[in-house]
Amino acid sequence: MENGNRKRIVAVDDSPIILKRLTELLGEKYEFFPFAKGMRALQYLREKPERPSLIILDLEMPDINGYQLLRQIRNLYQDVNVPPVIFLTSSHEKEDVMKAVFYGAKDYAVKPIVEDVFMSKVLKTLGED
Repeated sequence: MENGNRKRIVAVDDSPIILKRLTELLGEKYEFFPFAKGMRALQYLREKPERPSLIILDLEMPDINGYQLLRQIRNLYQDVNVPPVIFLTSSHEKEDVMKAVFYGAKDYAVKPIVEDVFMSKVLKTLGED
């Protein structure tokens, strides 16, 4: 964690609207780092020695999909100290939810963001519920 007790959250989504909404929801309470490209987020994670408290990933992005990005994050943290991940996606398909869990996601949220549902997932994942 950086800056005392503030937990750090990294979010990756190619939608500027979603990143803006996540910033509104999370930016005051947490150190929040939004990225529009998965590879840029991965570069940030490689350069920062501090492990984020949570990573929020979109499933479908132009440069790398969320599953591929999570696989690379798992490699980066050597599968031992992987930060918890919540997938945030427009997919309602049961297969995608099951695949997200298989890849190691802690939770799965569907767009559009329903604030109280989404925040309860974030708080639960961070152990603040």
